[in-house]
Amino acid sequence: MNAGPGAGRLTADWAVLGKYPGQVMGYEVLDGSLPTDRAETYLWGATTGSPDSREPAAVLPWRVFLGSVGTDPTPVCATVETTWDGSRDGTGSPSYAWRLFLLDWSQAGTARLTWSALDEALPRDDQPLSGAAVPLSVARSTGEQLARLVDELGFEWAARTVALLLDNRQVAIVPPPGAMLPDVDERVRILDAVCALLPYGCRSWLSAATWTGRADHEVRLVFAAAPRSGQVEVRLGTGSPPEPQSDTARSYLTELLRLRAKPRPTAELVDHLLGWTEVIPLRSPGEALRVLRRADLLDSVIEAIRHGHGDLNDVEQLLTQYAMDSLGEHRLAVLVPYLARCASQGAADGLAQTLLRRYWSRSVPNVLAEDVLALGSTGEAIERARGHLELTRSLETELPGVFEELLTVLVTAPHQSHEWTGTLVYMVERTMGRTPVSVDALLIRDRETGLAWLGTWLAHRGRDVASLVRLVDRAEGLTAGGSTGWLRFAAVLTGRPGAERATERDAAEFMAAHEEAWESALDVVVDQNRSAAVALLWPRLRQIAQAPAEHGAARLLSQLERLAPPADADLRPETAAAADLLCALCATDGAGSPRGMSRFRRLTDSGTRDTYVAALSHLLNGDATAKRVVTETLLGDVPDDDCWQALTLLMRQLPTMEHLVCDRLDPRIADDHALWLQLDLPGRIVTNLSGRAHLHWLRPVQEFRGAVRTQQSMERLARVIAAGSPGGVISSQLLNAVETFIHDNGPWAAYSLAAQLHFAAPDLDLALYGALHRGERGRRTVRWLDEFHEMEAYHHVRLRAALHGRTHSGEPPRSSEPQSSAALPPSASASVSISPASGTVLSRRHARRIWRWPFHRPDWFRGFQ
Repeated sequence: MNAGPGAGRLTADWAVLGKYPGQVMGYEVLDGSLPTDRAETYLWGATTGSPDSREPAAVLPWRVFLGSVGTDPTPVCATVETTWDGSRDGTGSPSYAWRLFLLDWSQAGTARLTWSALDEALPRDDQPLSGAAVPLSVARSTGEQLARLVDELGFEWAARTVALLLDNRQVAIVPPPGAMLPDVDERVRILDAVCALLPYGCRSWLSAATWTGRADHEVRLVFAAAPRSGQVEVRLGTGSPPEPQSDTARSYLTELLRLRAKPRPTAELVDHLLGWTEVIPLRSPGEALRVLRRADLLDSVIEAIRHGHGDLNDVEQLLTQYAMDSLGEHRLAVLVPYLARCASQGAADGLAQTLLRRYWSRSVPNVLAEDVLALGSTGEAIERARGHLELTRSLETELPGVFEELLTVLVTAPHQSHEWTGTLVYMVERTMGRTPVSVDALLIRDRETGLAWLGTWLAHRGRDVASLVRLVDRAEGLTAGGSTGWLRFAAVLTGRPGAERATERDAAEFMAAHEEAWESALDVVVDQNRSAAVALLWPRLRQIAQAPAEHGAARLLSQLERLAPPADADLRPETAAAADLLCALCATDGAGSPRGMSRFRRLTDSGTRDTYVAALSHLLNGDATAKRVVTETLLGDVPDDDCWQALTLLMRQLPTMEHLVCDRLDPRIADDHALWLQLDLPGRIVTNLSGRAHLHWLRPVQEFRGAVRTQQSMERLARVIAAGSPGGVISSQLLNAVETFIHDNGPWAAYSLAAQLHFAAPDLDLALYGALHRGERGRRTVRWLDEFHEMEAYHHVRLRAALHGRTHSGEPPRSSEPQSSAALPPSASASVSISPASGTVLSRRHARRIWRWPFHRPDWFRGFQ
């Protein structure tokens, strides 16, 4: 570039490195305006070796351009030219000269001094005055000529080459196969054009050479016949240079190509880059990228963000030039979420949050919402919503209402699932403590969303009912007729107005919100002392009780222990009935016997027992399985008076249970009738059971036991036995009852009963005595009666002897064991116990009727053994 319009006057320091004529030793600074040590710093920094001594004139001059050197990072604009004027040193070897021209950075930057402009302005023929700086007349670069050369070389080729330089690589430009390199001046322009695609400030560390020797060097962009070790090869103007390695260099290349694709001249881009003369250190390549993006600020910033390389400083500059709402929805959809993410991460000392606060517009909440909703009804969308909502909450001091505005847009989005919306509302309440009325109204009026929220609350085993209380109370004010559905059951759990209207259907809706809802509900029931809710929960609890243990039965039992402790005598009878039934149902898994209805035992008042049974019968009504379980549980393994009372009361409430009770009693009585006939069986039960072929003996046995218990006469007892022994065969069960009677009242009772049987049925007395031999007490009873009758015979013999005036000399028979007082015959005034188990005492009337034996005995027999 020649001096012309816009030319500037600059001053350059200089120095020459060479040898004096005839000098043998090494090169030294011969002259210049720079201090020797500083001159040597740049001269040796630009030295890359000596030319081939055979034909030095054929390859020289060499030109090197420097922005700094390793030993002095101070930015400058310098060039070193290697020449040979044909002179030789004392050894006969060519004596070369290296001429340095150096300008301070401030001068060069102000003039936008390019290497080609500097190269054209240097005095090549005149020797500068010793010790004085050299004045230069330099035209101000417009970039047009360099841009034209960039286009000639190929913009993409130049862009890829410059990206390698930004990647901190050394690049060697080699000629294509069979081609020659251009002359030195053209090489200077090519080097300058390539580097013109970087901001001018990068020239503070850039260096370039038209050719180099064989010595090691740090020059970054050189022409060479072939690359040296560590250099990247690019063929001049052809092929595709290698991809850069760093993210920043790749982004720079992408941005260059994006800008090139726009209908804008390359010269405009080069002018923009030449205009950025502020120093950009090599360690800060991102600064170069920011400068490049400012060539097309609006779209470059948006594109950088879109590709994950956004910069808040660029965004700040953009927003100072463009109003937020003027950017258009597509750009806002990129810019606003980027600012939100940066602000959430606390980037750049709060700059992102500051920019949002400063440039907030009415469209921002909608843009943030769309950023969330684009992810669909996913967990990732929840997390993104959390970040955006936290951000708007932090901005509310300066921007009141923005939090609720964003939340409202999110929860009313038409395409999000109810589950997602419910989860979001729960998350906001739990982590941020925010419960806007508008959001609560959505939960109340939109059943599906409300249930989704409830499901999330239940999934976290919510036991803090404050949320439920708030929603129930707001429902009372927001809806005509108050809360409905699951909210009405929530009113039961929390004790709020509307609880009295709740139904099992409301509870079922509550339960349907989550698989484990019953457990959370029971937690609340226990904590809030709302045991009345159990009745509404019954269908679900009934289902859990008979599910496999891993599905909740074991946990249900644990909850029941808390809800209705068996030892608590103050339980509501309705709660006790439900708890007992559930425990019984839980125990019918085949692993063991059903548990007793333990809570019924604690109810001592007849009124509470009646209430218990009424509640139990309501739960059992229509439930055949539960009826069976309760019957088995109350009957148990051994008779129990409390359980039998409960079962008797139940049969009065549910007469259809009588047949079931009979079916369950049947095997028990058949197996151990003596044990189970201790129960006071109602007549209907006896009738039902005795109608079964294998229990035909039951009625006679029950009648006989009843006659004994009510102290009926021997005549009556005999008639009962006779009626229950068709064909003169006494059943083993009836025989067992008779044996018990004889055992309790002594052999005289057997003798008296046999006498009455003699009149009741022919030979039935003999059948009884014969059967006694085979009875359960067998041998002992026979021995006992045998001794009794032997003694009777002895007394009759003595009486007959006395009748004939003789004295019987025989010895009385000896008893094998002392007889109890039960063996003594009664007198007319005696009172003898008939059935010790019954606790009754034989009345005088009964005694007199027993006294009327067919064989009258004198009073002196009393006490005879």
